[in-house]
Amino acid sequence: MDLTPPRLLDDHPDTSREALQALAPGFVYCNVAGSGPTFPIAQRAAERARAWLSEVGMFSHVGYDAYNAWLADARADIAALLGDAGGASRIALMTSATEGLNTMALGLRLPPGSLIATTAEEHGSALMPLHRRRERGDRLRIVRHETDAQLLGDLRRAFADGARALVMSLVSCKSGNVLPVGEACALARAAGAVSVVDAAQALGQIPVDVRALGADAVVTLGHKWLHGPLATGAVWVRDVELFSSERIGWRSQSTFDVDAGYTLQPDATRFEAGTIDAAAFVGLRQAIAVHRAFGDAVPRRIAALRGRLLERVARLGVPLRSRPAEPTGIVVLLPEGGDAAGIVTRMWTADRVVVKHLAEKGVVADGIRVSFWALHTDDDIDRVAASLAARLAVAA
Repeated sequence: MDLTPPRLLDDHPDTSREALQALAPGFVYCNVAGSGPTFPIAQRAAERARAWLSEVGMFSHVGYDAYNAWLADARADIAALLGDAGGASRIALMTSATEGLNTMALGLRLPPGSLIATTAEEHGSALMPLHRRRERGDRLRIVRHETDAQLLGDLRRAFADGARALVMSLVSCKSGNVLPVGEACALARAAGAVSVVDAAQALGQIPVDVRALGADAVVTLGHKWLHGPLATGAVWVRDVELFSSERIGWRSQSTFDVDAGYTLQPDATRFEAGTIDAAAFVGLRQAIAVHRAFGDAVPRRIAALRGRLLERVARLGVPLRSRPAEPTGIVVLLPEGGDAAGIVTRMWTADRVVVKHLAEKGVVADGIRVSFWALHTDDDIDRVAASLAARLAVAA
């Protein structure tokens, strides 16, 4: 039996819509901000890796060598995608952005009772661990986003009041707006505070450069805009000593002695705890290869689709929570008659159109999020707009 790992990745992937479309025909899926779906080529790469690893035994000599090599390659590719070529040692692999946000937020090394600043635009996966810190004695200041200037002014006051950390999204999952993260991280740095950026809704649709952002940690994932497999994510960490390792396991250790205890890995892999699906990260590497092949075609296509959707929504007179000029594939609508949840349900049951209902007290009272990507067609956008028009009329 040949135990050599098979060739897993296609370095020159077919980037046609037909090759990359995973969805069955018959419906329009506009919830990319929730999940991709996975490119078929990425899924096949993961399945090939998983099948071979099962054949040779994951923890056999050849299996374990491949397992570690695949994870090392994934760290290198993710670092390069984040603008830190050669920065694999600053990458910790995660199973999701939720895991990454918990790892970084709960691991912030801060004095007891510290003030932490964040925004109301954050996903619950960021806000929940921050509330957990508040339960443990820290203080939390949640800033609203009306304008960039107002947000930065409120953050400036938070740092003047002694805030020791900032947790903030690059792209809001509740509006699709790009938040002024670079400026906010600069304020944090000037105040001696630690900054954690959630790039889950950014990577794959707009450029993410960790150095330009000036953050101390950047959290992301693979299954949304990258269209990689589920259970893939990562954290980029500028200085591992700014964060404690709240969860530790065999992959966190550099040395271990039953009596003397352990020492942690010197780099970001100290934040990796246990066994993960290395084959899924092979699939993520294939998805990243697709993005390299796309180049700047993705943002140009998203901009065209956004313009088309906004033109049609304007005819309907539906107010937006999203700023029209944003470069993202997320548009949040605020139906004036209410019943956004009912409209979303009827768009699916009557028209087979998938969009998401947003409702969060104090942020989005009753909204509809439409999220689309470069694989969507003009006809897809027209079908979403037509469905929205028909279901708004029913609601009225």
